[in-house]
Formats: sequence, structure tokens, C-alpha cells
Amino acid sequence: MITRNSFIAVLLSCCPLFLGAQQKVSLGHGASSTVSVRLMAAVASVKVIGWDKDSVDLSGVVAKGSRVELMSGAPAGAARGMKGYIESPNDLAVREGNITLRVPRDARVWLKTGSADIDVTGMTGGIDANVVGGSITVHGNTKELRAESMDGNIVIDGVAEWARLKTATGDITLKGGTDVAAATISGTIRSFGGDVERARLETTTGALLFYSGVAKSASIELETHSGAIELALPRKIDIEVEVATITGTIENFWTKMQPSLGRESRGMTLTTQGGTGGGRIVVRSFKGNIVLRPQK
Repeated sequence: MITRNSFIAVLLSCCPLFLGAQQKVSLGHGASSTVSVRLMAAVASVKVIGWDKDSVDLSGVVAKGSRVELMSGAPAGAARGMKGYIESPNDLAVREGNITLRVPRDARVWLKTGSADIDVTGMTGGIDANVVGGSITVHGNTKELRAESMDGNIVIDGVAEWARLKTATGDITLKGGTDVAAATISGTIRSFGGDVERARLETTTGALLFYSGVAKSASIELETHSGAIELALPRKIDIEVEVATITGTIENFWTKMQPSLGRESRGMTLTTQGGTGGGRIVVRSFKGNIVLRPQK
């Protein structure tokens, strides 16, 4: 059976005409340092770069025949808000186009695409990125971050003060944060490096790996239905850890405390702590196995 995607792939390989015709994009406006920018883009990739100029610049190439607009509410001077869009001339052309959006570092950017890969760097303000089949990568520390991809991976190479991350089948990788929530259905969530103050990380069938540092008086929740959870903590840390499963197992290599059988001899429970307590980590799984290890 020939699917729509396989038909398009064959058509593209046999007919380079669809990929050959492109047009350049070069648009810009003066902007305030905290300008809000909304962009909907039917292209293959989008780069967002924070810079030190008081202006917004949209450049790159798109499929010939695409409609491109970047509208400012202030025809002259520093705009506080802008809206832009890139409309593809046909379904095949959405596979083309590479766009770079440059904005003031402390700007707020709302970005929506179909299957583009999004790469953000140099931003300290707010990012709201939404894609269906593409990946989202954010480099650096941001104040606010919302990233959602249906099938693609999300990688946060920095610490966000406030972050909400969501995928269906993609993986999520992050580095700590002040207030973080991440959820995926079948993907894996990995938290490496940085310190976590408040976090809720949850999967349905995917694994959950937590190797980040833990801030003082932290409040962290890790939850999965059937995925495995591995939690690595520093040996010298003031934290209380509560662990429970319904049918899964618990292994504790972090402290000497050993888990006990749960209610009605189903599953396992464990309550243990490092130092004098203070912070709290709650780990829950229905039938996934849970392992606690010391950080190396």
C-alpha cells in the first residue's frame, strides 16, 4: 500500500523541479528590547537567534511562490509586537526553506510550524514553540519556555526558570530548572546537570532518568505507568525520598534502607533520606521498576 508520505518521497526524488526553485527572504523592523513576536512558518527549519540589536530580522530562503509577511504595529520606531507568517504554495514545498529569525535577547517569541526543526540560541526572554513532526532544541538559559512536539525530540541545553515541555513519542532532555514540568507518552525523559528546585516529570511507557542536582528545599515528582525510573542523587544531600510501585520492584543503592512490600503484598515502598531532610522527592510507578543510585 502506498501512503501519502511515501508517494511524496518518491515524487521528490524523481522530480527535483519541486526542490529547485527558491526565493530569498529579507525582512526587518525596529523593535523594543522586550518585543513579542509571533511567527507561523511552513518551512523545513527555523533558527531563532537572540542578539543585542533593537530590531527583528527575518531572513533565509523559502520555496518559490511562498507568501512571507512580517508585520509591525509601529511603522516607525521600536515596535512592541510583531506578527509574521510563511505560507507554502503547496504541500510539497513545506519540505523546503530555511529561515533565521533574529530578535532582541529578552524578546518573547511564539513559533508554530508543521514539521520544521526548531533551533533557539542566545535567548534570555520567553519561547513558546509548537511543532508536529519536527524537533526543538534550545541552547542557553531562558526565563520562560514552553515547547511541544508531537513526534520530535525536545532538547533543552540550558536552565529555564519556568519550563513546560511535552511530546507524544519524542524524547525530552533537560538541565534542571526552577519550575519544570515535562511529559511524554512513549519517549524517554532525561534530566542531566543543573539543579532542580521544583519539577514534575512523567511518562506513560517511556523511561525516566534523573541525574540532575537538587536545590535546597526541592520539591520533585517523578511518575510513570510502566516505564523504568532511575534516580541518581548525591550522597551528601538534605532530601527525603518516597518511592512506591504497584507491581514493579524497587532497588536502593543510595542509602542502606531497603524497600518493603506494599499493601496486600503488592509492589514495594521505600522511605529514606540523606542528611537532615528538608527537600522532598516522590517517585511513583504502576508496574515499572525503580532504581536509586548515588551520583558518581
